[in-house]
Amino acid sequence: MTERPEMPYEKAITETAKATGKVVDLVDKASPAISNIYNWMIGDRIAQARERNLDQFQRKTKRIIEERDLADKTTPIPESLAVPLLEAAQGEPREELQEIFAALLANAMDPDYADLVRPDFVETVRAWHPIDILTMTLAMNRLDASKPYFNEGDLAAAYHLRQSAASFSVEHLVKLNCLRQNPNSGFMITPYGQEIMIASSATPPLEAKRRAPR
Repeated sequence: MTERPEMPYEKAITETAKATGKVVDLVDKASPAISNIYNWMIGDRIAQARERNLDQFQRKTKRIIEERDLADKTTPIPESLAVPLLEAAQGEPREELQEIFAALLANAMDPDYADLVRPDFVETVRAWHPIDILTMTLAMNRLDASKPYFNEGDLAAAYHLRQSAASFSVEHLVKLNCLRQNPNSGFMITPYGQEIMIASSATPPLEAKRRAPR
């Protein structure tokens, strides 16, 4: 049986695990009694949750890579991107955000799309809520419509959200520079927001492919 190729991010996973272990070691040295409570209430549970999250994350990433037939064609990714991406993924149990992190990693490993993914995208997505993904999807889809602007009412109606939840999401994404507001027209996705949505797509548009030098 052929051994699977080592995934570029496995070293980063190991380093993250070591960092988590150092926290537990520090508590152990401080007080055995505190250590027992920490391990039972926090340490073990967090470690188990992170392990589950990473397992799901790797499965999702592997699925995308296999769908693109990239198993032996992936490109190495810089540590400045791999480490924060893995740290974000291991702490994220929500399916919608796991899908985005998996797509970011798969695109970063794809020679055709590696240039799409920037480290600051990871930090921005870490600040997202699943409702924010709906908001960004609506905003991205509006670019192809005759009217690229939308308001909180459009968002609430499209996804059956409370008006307050829709408003909060829009305001939050404006602060993250993912949306911008036109006082007369409503809200629209920014170039930064567009780039995140393209970089975090499991099926990026063909025009986003890296162009070969002439």
